[in-house]
Amino acid sequence: MKLGGDEEPPLRRRDEARALFRNAILDAAEAVFAERGFHGARIQDIAERARIAVGTVYNHFEDKDDVLGALLEQRSEEMSSQLHAVRDDLGPFEARLRAVQAHRAFFAIANEQGLFAGTVAPGARATQKRLRHVERLRAAFGALVEEGIASGDLEPLQGDALLRFFGGTIRAFVLSSIAERKTDVDEDAATIVDLFLHGAARRKKPKDGPKPSRRNASG
Repeated sequence: MKLGGDEEPPLRRRDEARALFRNAILDAAEAVFAERGFHGARIQDIAERARIAVGTVYNHFEDKDDVLGALLEQRSEEMSSQLHAVRDDLGPFEARLRAVQAHRAFFAIANEQGLFAGTVAPGARATQKRLRHVERLRAAFGALVEEGIASGDLEPLQGDALLRFFGGTIRAFVLSSIAERKTDVDEDAATIVDLFLHGAARRKKPKDGPKPSRRNASG
């Protein structure tokens, strides 16, 4: 029996449904890992956030480590592609720097896995495959920082100082915004970039122009 023109093969529908569940699990895991940390999160928490049964999570992933590995792989590929695309943009460096902060929750997770520090957080378990994903993303961020140095927007500091400072600034804002459940992070992104590029020193206001003397004012 042939399928009608508007019908999809059952296998294709099954694959699409599986992909939807998988993405929902990863989105939920991203939020839960960022809020509670990898060690504090449970499969039950991920299932509850995704509004699915615990068994459905296990239908797609072996355990919590498997979920984290898949999340790091998918998000690092997405963000690496975004960073490369941003670097090819002709806009100002500040705008390109601000554009890379789409996945704020992922920054907290990747930071725990050594994204900006170059080493995983104490107690965090990291497989070689997982570290490769993080290193790929770290290299993309490093290239963006090097671009800022080359364009004269950043000071040519030694080692990973700029990368670590940028990562620390992002982490501070990300963790607080997650705790406060903020949905609009554009303001935070602008503040992070401003602090990274200009520091926290008070900006000097431009002095007013010379005031006319009383004689000139009276004619």
